[in-house]
Amino acid sequence: MISKNKTPKHLAESVCAELRKRHLSFPDEKIIIDLFETIYFSSLKTEESEPVKFHMVFMDPSVPDPKPPRNARKDRWSFIPFADPIPFTVSNLVKIAKSSELRTTSFVVWPDKDDALLIWGLVDQQNLFHKFLNRSAEIKTERPGLFQVSVEAIGVIEVYMRYEKVAELRIHELIRNSLDIFRESPVRELLAPGIETHLQAVKSHLADDMYYGDGHLDELHTQQWLSVLCRILLRIQKFKKGGALLITPDVNTPDLNIKYRIDYSRLRTSLMTNAVTKIKSEYLENILLELSEAKEKEISSQQFYQLRKFEKDLRANKNEIDGVIWFVAILTRVDGLVVMDQNLDVQGYGVEIMTSQEPSNLYLATDRMATTAKLKPASYNHFGTRHRSMMRYCFRHPGSIGFVISQDGEVRVITKVGERLMIWENIKLKYYSYASKKKTITHGETDPTDKTKV
Repeated sequence: MISKNKTPKHLAESVCAELRKRHLSFPDEKIIIDLFETIYFSSLKTEESEPVKFHMVFMDPSVPDPKPPRNARKDRWSFIPFADPIPFTVSNLVKIAKSSELRTTSFVVWPDKDDALLIWGLVDQQNLFHKFLNRSAEIKTERPGLFQVSVEAIGVIEVYMRYEKVAELRIHELIRNSLDIFRESPVRELLAPGIETHLQAVKSHLADDMYYGDGHLDELHTQQWLSVLCRILLRIQKFKKGGALLITPDVNTPDLNIKYRIDYSRLRTSLMTNAVTKIKSEYLENILLELSEAKEKEISSQQFYQLRKFEKDLRANKNEIDGVIWFVAILTRVDGLVVMDQNLDVQGYGVEIMTSQEPSNLYLATDRMATTAKLKPASYNHFGTRHRSMMRYCFRHPGSIGFVISQDGEVRVITKVGERLMIWENIKLKYYSYASKKKTITHGETDPTDKTKV
């Protein structure tokens, strides 16, 4: 009988296949398999009763920076070698795991001349990557190494090449493609009314000539709206306590017992203010640039100070949005769910779902569009109390979207599509792309999209 369980060997083979597709040279595949097996078995250990988590880059220490940029950023990464390389073993990884952290530091791993894997040192300044991945920064930064690996939990290993997620081993399941339901899907369609209200509110605060372009600004601010929702879910996920968030067009139904009723609209208003300020700032910046190039008129001090004020307001507004995200996420730690309307206004928390009618059907959507041919029947009783209550509500109230976060960090999305109740797993929340079959990047090459805004 052939086992359906995936192993570190399968993950290594997937990574090697991607390296070949990109025409990148790398050590023997057996070394890559040994690398991921050691990483996997290390992730099963504990240190002082805590799970072992660490981050590493697979990078040749003899040529750590093959093509340095001409004008390097001040906060660019650097390689800090150990005086004596450390053998890459489970016991050694467990001992030094806490000296790595995705926000700042990663181990450098590479085989020596005898093909023995060693930890050669560290790379620093990983902060901007972490912020961009979690949707709280707008600029991509260069990443070191051939590929990067993160151990996120027991048996959970993620592999990246630059900003592309190559694969993920989750215990015994190999995941090559998360579902981006926030791009185009039934879920995205249900979020559309809130997004459209946001865009109209932004336009109402601007002169007609400021909101320009063929849908570019619409798409930009739509993505920012969606990013904030994803950041709330990511923050709940980080708590490792589990939680639930319900977006519903009718918050006054008797099927919701709202224990702590509030009307918190600050997420909506801060997002609108951020978008308006950005557009005004860019508009003024373009005017000043044109004046400077034409040399027809000097820039007035009033215009200069107005631009500085916009920049100051944007920094303050970013901090405001960060604080609101924390506020909303923390509400989910109270027993019960957090309920929002379609504009992301929080209407209450500690909410209990009262309906007891079980859904007559349940399907697992294996693609983002919930294509009929790709649906898998699922068992309602297979899920826990939090999931089942959300399923009951969403089946009874079409147009509602339930987000349920398990203690292990898994995020599931539930809604009704037609007469079918759908559940999506393995949702893409972080800002990364998946490896493109048409794209080939040479190791060390500068990606022209390194300043993409989200």
